[in-house]
Amino acid sequence: MKRREFLKGAILGTALVAFGEALATEGYSGTGKKGLLRLKNRENPTVLEKKHVPAIDAPNKVGKDEWFEVKVRVGYMTVHPSTPRHWIDEITILVDGVEVAGTDFKVGGVSAPEASFKIRLNKTSTIEAIENCNLHGRWISDPVTVVVIKEPTGG
Repeated sequence: MKRREFLKGAILGTALVAFGEALATEGYSGTGKKGLLRLKNRENPTVLEKKHVPAIDAPNKVGKDEWFEVKVRVGYMTVHPSTPRHWIDEITILVDGVEVAGTDFKVGGVSAPEASFKIRLNKTSTIEAIENCNLHGRWISDPVTVVVIKEPTGG
């Protein structure tokens, strides 16, 4: 009788641990075998989405081949907490799906989860930002369209 109860307990315990791990990591893959994580519902974001989806600050219009600044802050609603155990280790900028700039944060929790990049465009393009959280994986921003006009904007 004791052996049967022990086996039932061991099997049930193993199943609960496996189920708990699956729930804890559902949809969140560290280096992207399941792909990048995105904001699913802007009207009802999860706590993780609020802190992990990158926010892009860029001008709406720029002159052709004119340098301009793109700022990225990790956490579009709430700034990522960044502690020695939970930090952002990289931010990358994509233009029309191609990586054009990025930065690495070497030490956990010391650097603010934000970065600024100077880029230039020769045509209207879509900019996205990807960040990697050491605990919650790779997140991508909503796309931002920057319109390129022929004349410099003076900015």
